[in-house]
Amino acid sequence: MNNQTFEEFYLKYRKISRGYAYGVLHDWSTADDVSQDVLYKMYTIKDGLNIDNEKMMFSLIKRASMNKALDYIKKSSSKHEFVCQEEVAAFLEEQNSVDAEEVFLRKEKKEFMYMVLRRFRKEQPINYEILIQVKYLEISVETVAEEYGLTKSGVNNRIYKAKRWLQEEFRKVYE
Repeated sequence: MNNQTFEEFYLKYRKISRGYAYGVLHDWSTADDVSQDVLYKMYTIKDGLNIDNEKMMFSLIKRASMNKALDYIKKSSSKHEFVCQEEVAAFLEEQNSVDAEEVFLRKEKKEFMYMVLRRFRKEQPINYEILIQVKYLEISVETVAEEYGLTKSGVNNRIYKAKRWLQEEFRKVYE
C-alpha cells in the first residue's frame, strides 16, 4: 500500500477531505484547494503514517481538513475572497431575477437554512457528523458505526432522529 501514487492516494481520500472542508467553508472551490493541500501534505509524510489503517486515516484526514479550512478562514486574504464571491453571486442572482421580493425571500430562506444547520451542528455534533458522513459523503453505515463504536441500527437511528429534528425546525417556520 505504501507504493501507491499520489493520484491513487488523492482519489481515495478526496471526497472525505473535500466534504469536511466544505462543511466549514461553504465554498466548493476553496474546499478543493484545502483538500489538495491536506492530501499533498499527508502524502509527503505517508512513510510516517500507517496508511493501511483506514479508520485512522479517515479520522486524521477529517481533522486535518477541518483545521486547514478553519486556518483558511482566519487568513485576511481569504476573507476578502469569500466576500467577493458572495457579492458577485448576489449581484448575478439579482440580475437574473426581476422580482426583488423573490430575491429577498430566497436569501432569507438560504440564511435560515444555514442557521438551522449551524444550530443542529452545535446542539448535536455527533448526529450531525453521522448524518453528513452517511448521507452526504456516502460513507457506509458499517464504517461510520465502527468509527463511533455503534451498531448499524444505532447509526440508522441517529440519522432518523437527525432528519426528524431538521424537519421539525424547518416546519416551525414554513407552516
